[in-house]
Amino acid sequence: MGVKLKPAALLLALSMGLTGCVSTSVGKVPVNQDKAVSDYMNLAKGYVQGGYAEKAVKPLERALQIEPRSADVYGLLGMVYQIQSEAALAEKSFKTALSYNSDASDVRNNYGAFLFSQGRLSEAYRQFELASQDLSYPSRSRTFENMGIVALRQGKQSLATQHFEKALRLNSSLARANLELADIYFNQGNNRKSWQFYQSFIGLSQQDAKSLWLGIQLARSSGEKDKAASYALQLERLYPGSKELKEYRSRVGYEY
Repeated sequence: MGVKLKPAALLLALSMGLTGCVSTSVGKVPVNQDKAVSDYMNLAKGYVQGGYAEKAVKPLERALQIEPRSADVYGLLGMVYQIQSEAALAEKSFKTALSYNSDASDVRNNYGAFLFSQGRLSEAYRQFELASQDLSYPSRSRTFENMGIVALRQGKQSLATQHFEKALRLNSSLARANLELADIYFNQGNNRKSWQFYQSFIGLSQQDAKSLWLGIQLARSSGEKDKAASYALQLERLYPGSKELKEYRSRVGYEY
């Protein structure tokens, strides 16, 4: 996740999964109890999204009193503990969730994100790979994007390219995959393909320091000095302490 990888960039569980993580629990509970479990989970999600992760544990514990074998609840509990930097409890919760429902691809994807954040790249890759095999998983494209990020961290650029391109075939609106491919192709000297992916990226996401620096280099190589200057000004204004700005100043200077 030329690649600026941060664990947080891979944590779909934290940035997206809290509003869309649904797995199937083992066994059935009465409708009214099922609603209670759902309500407790929504309450926990609300606490997390509001920045009160410490309050999210209690409603999840209450949900488990109603449905003690819920993969949904344990999966969310794993994310809550991860936010709290309780790594051992997070891993235990993810593993418990998967022991109750090994087909919970969302939980498996989120567990992979957790493993990535711990620097356990091979294990993370395996979890994403397993989740990617679920053809009915609505976020299957994300698993390929995540595998691409892990592959980049492992120095496997060719494999990363394959994963990012697969991710975009499934979902062309993945900003990260577009940006990483733009970066990969630029470093390979394929400015035409790089520019195509870069244009897709800026249509999907706000610019960050990494993307602005790439944009400067792409525009410069294409002779578009005005566009390069515009990106440079944004980099100066929005990211004054970034390593990308330092690199820009050292390599390009103020020629724009």
